[in-house]
Amino acid sequence: MEWLVDWSVWHWLILGFVLLIAELMMPGVFLLWWGLAALITAGLMAFSSLSLIVLTIIYALLALLLSLIWWKYQHGKDLSDQSHSSLNQRDHAMLKARGTVQEIAANGIGRGYFGDTTWRIQGQHLRVGDVIEVEAVVGITLQVRKIEE
Repeated sequence: MEWLVDWSVWHWLILGFVLLIAELMMPGVFLLWWGLAALITAGLMAFSSLSLIVLTIIYALLALLLSLIWWKYQHGKDLSDQSHSSLNQRDHAMLKARGTVQEIAANGIGRGYFGDTTWRIQGQHLRVGDVIEVEAVVGITLQVRKIEE
């Protein structure tokens, strides 16, 4: 158990590289930051005479800090990417899409044919066969307007 009390630069380097290799085997961009924190701690130990307790605290704080910085960066990037994407949001992809009225009721609600499927539509002064364009999406209803050709 003496190795537990007597850490050298090599111990921190081995810990850092083991964590980086583990990140390669189990990707998740989490062990990466812990491994880098261990390598930075090894650098601190090589150029200073800090005690093991202080180095362990520095390692824990670095690992936490690097992980939180990465999470904040990635979370913000995910939110901005998601707001600019219509992937898996078919209703948003329908904006400006053109189709034809398949059936319409007197209240202006009906079914419109777009590509290979039908959607619930709502619009003014529509008749069966009219060419329509999607202006907005409200829930599962496409707000449409008649296109004059």
